[in-house]
Amino acid sequence: MPDDPPVVVTRDAMVATVEFNNPPYNALGLGLIDQLEAVVEEVAEDKTLRAMVLRGGGGQHFSVGADIREFGRAASERGIRPFIEQRHRLIRRIETMPKPVVCAIRGSCIGGGMEVALGCHFRVAATDAKIGLPEIDLGVVPAWGGTQRLTRAIGRARALEVMLLAKKLTAQEAEAFGLVTEVCDPEALDGRAATLAHTLAKKAPIAVAGVLEAVVRGGEETLSRGLEREFAALERASTSKDLQEGVMAFLQKRPPNFTGE
Repeated sequence: MPDDPPVVVTRDAMVATVEFNNPPYNALGLGLIDQLEAVVEEVAEDKTLRAMVLRGGGGQHFSVGADIREFGRAASERGIRPFIEQRHRLIRRIETMPKPVVCAIRGSCIGGGMEVALGCHFRVAATDAKIGLPEIDLGVVPAWGGTQRLTRAIGRARALEVMLLAKKLTAQEAEAFGLVTEVCDPEALDGRAATLAHTLAKKAPIAVAGVLEAVVRGGEETLSRGLEREFAALERASTSKDLQEGVMAFLQKRPPNFTGE
């Protein structure tokens, strides 16, 4: 339907599920990226939300990436650099969000779709997933951060194999490379991703944000700087009510009830 929003957001307790609404292939067109950027910012700033699931609508594919038909128009109307910088900004916002983001991958997860997935903290894949950066076969390079994030995720040799041979990894290969957290049957995918997100949402928010910052931002810096970030995260957590709750729950042998204070 023409009036359908390009991104659909649903909430379940402390978890937001964000869905590309451009089935069956969920090409990431200009309008979809514009709305996705706004939605991600809203989720990041909403203190009642503690985790996010990102998935493709239609039940067949996560995303085949950029809408090639729009590329030339975007370059002429917005300029190629602003076009790329917006996507860099979006994926970086996902990557540095102070709450976990779980990506549910089924079917095709290629090109820009894979680059968005690489910005997520967890990736759960269905057995029918095909994951890759095949831009080389179009005569271009991955330009939404894929060359950098894929190399950091699976190493230089494997990343070059995927990109230069335009190889589409199976879910099992992606799991063996350490690219995905878990592989499951397609019909179980949404449930597995939601379960993981809800499990993460029950953790202490201040500590979760500290781990994410230390790992994501600290992992890009020197070891000494990363250790400084780790200690700063510890200092923030050590004065929280959540620490007191965690200790009391441990002593009383009950599940903790973290409030993010």
